[in-house]
Amino acid sequence: MKRLHSIALGLSVLCSASALLVSLSVARGERHDSAAFAAYPMHPAWAPSSDLGPADGLLLATEAGKDPMRVHAKDGRIAWGDRSTNRVWSVASVDIDRVMKKIFDGASYVEKRREAQESAKTEEAEFNKRAEDLRAKYQPAEGSAPPPEAQREMAMLQQEYNKWLEGMRARDEKIAAEQFEQAYRELVAAVEAVSEKESIDLVFRFYPTSEPFKANRAGEALAQIQARTFLKYPAAIDITPDVMKVLNLSE
Repeated sequence: MKRLHSIALGLSVLCSASALLVSLSVARGERHDSAAFAAYPMHPAWAPSSDLGPADGLLLATEAGKDPMRVHAKDGRIAWGDRSTNRVWSVASVDIDRVMKKIFDGASYVEKRREAQESAKTEEAEFNKRAEDLRAKYQPAEGSAPPPEAQREMAMLQQEYNKWLEGMRARDEKIAAEQFEQAYRELVAAVEAVSEKESIDLVFRFYPTSEPFKANRAGEALAQIQARTFLKYPAAIDITPDVMKVLNLSE
């Protein structure tokens, strides 16, 4: 009986020791899990789900015999290396032709061009009046040629007019160049505003592939093709309406 009692007592002690070891192991595991999650405090929006993580990175198998690729978060973007080019960038596009035409229709742009046109008309009218005055001054007899003095003064007036006309063309080109740059700067500022709000990294200019060609010559048609940056693109990357909203432009 004493032998059986000793055996039973030994088994009891063994079971108690085993239970203690299991309890300590579980406790250590719980402490380890708690420490791991303490390093990644739960976001208020996170809820228990089938999502994995959070984690510092993810190793992806590549070619046989080569190191796995480590994918991780860097500066708020998915990265697969330390170089700034090893990033997944957010991409969008803007139909700049559509936007800039609307900008050019703005009151300040139209007024500047109107003032230049009115000034040119006034100055050209003065040349026409001087030409009429010369004709009246040297009114030749019917069937006779104008006197040499009339021809000389008319030639001088014509040279002056040609020089003025060249200056007007240069002035119009300068106004157009200034307005193109101004419109471009306004467009870029609006793109920056939308990109900042939507966390967009790259914005391409594009022309919709569905737009009909407006060309009568081969060179014009080629320019239309070259203006269409994308051959295929998802409509979701087009932020043209958002840019026009920032610029207070209507469709």
